[in-house]
Amino acid sequence: MTLRRWLVRLYPRAWRERYAVEFDALLEECLHSPLDALDIGLGALDAHLGFPFAVDWRVMDMVNKLRTAILLVFAGYIGFIVGGLSFYGLVDDSPAVPLMKINASLAAAWTTVQLAAVLSLLAIVVGGLPLAVVVIRRALTSSRRDLRLLLVPVAAFLAIALYLIAFSAIANSAGLGGSSPGDFPLAKRLLLLGFMAVFVLGAVASTAAVWRVVSNTDTAQGTFKVLGRTTSIQLYRYAFPPAVLAALGMLLMLLATLAFGWLAYGSLPQWFAEDLGLLLMNTTVSFAGTIVIMLASATVAWVGVARGFSSWKRGRAQAAVG
Repeated sequence: MTLRRWLVRLYPRAWRERYAVEFDALLEECLHSPLDALDIGLGALDAHLGFPFAVDWRVMDMVNKLRTAILLVFAGYIGFIVGGLSFYGLVDDSPAVPLMKINASLAAAWTTVQLAAVLSLLAIVVGGLPLAVVVIRRALTSSRRDLRLLLVPVAAFLAIALYLIAFSAIANSAGLGGSSPGDFPLAKRLLLLGFMAVFVLGAVASTAAVWRVVSNTDTAQGTFKVLGRTTSIQLYRYAFPPAVLAALGMLLMLLATLAFGWLAYGSLPQWFAEDLGLLLMNTTVSFAGTIVIMLASATVAWVGVARGFSSWKRGRAQAAVG
């Protein structure tokens, strides 16, 4: 099977029956790089999720690309939260904490991580708030299925909170020890591993639910009353610049985390040789896992930015002409 045929088969059967011949001809003309193949794959994902807009498959729809770009940045951000919590868990109560009080460079790297985390969070909130309002409004008024999907993040949060409560109760009642290499019982390791599994599964389920709900939204424009005035917002075009800021924040966090590791290793090589990472695994292995998660998440976000940038520029040009 040729690559073109395989890419066409990624799309739903009903879509292929209508567009397969034309789309195969398009691929023959414009499929030149792995990025083109990735772009086609993301378009197939949208088709399976039930893209509600009319699409000209010879010119990728601007709203489609912007929407997918924003969702990719959001997915990358959720992955980055997992990596960031892993990094915080590694550093918390480690020899690096007192060292930051006397090592200005290490403290600066840690502060940069924190500031970049705040930047990404604010960008996600600012960019996603209008879209979230439209999605919630639609779910409450016309789509029980979307309302159920919106309850997934709530259920995930409650599951994490209940697990933490149960974790504390079990650990205290059983008299489980601390977290030093010689005082970390198997039962406590299993409880902590269970929490990590609940958190990661909740993050994945929440991301999938939000992706599906946004994909079901049948409008790219929202109308809001702000200070008594009615304002219309092109949701995806508005959200794209904050999404770029969020991706920049992730990249900055990744670089600052790498700098922190390099500086900490220069001053505390023994820490990296010991088993003081998550679940008391080797510190170097734990830190490397954190970097892999951050790198993969940042890559997903920047793929979204690269995919949506041309559509965002085209949308601005159309708005200026209009």
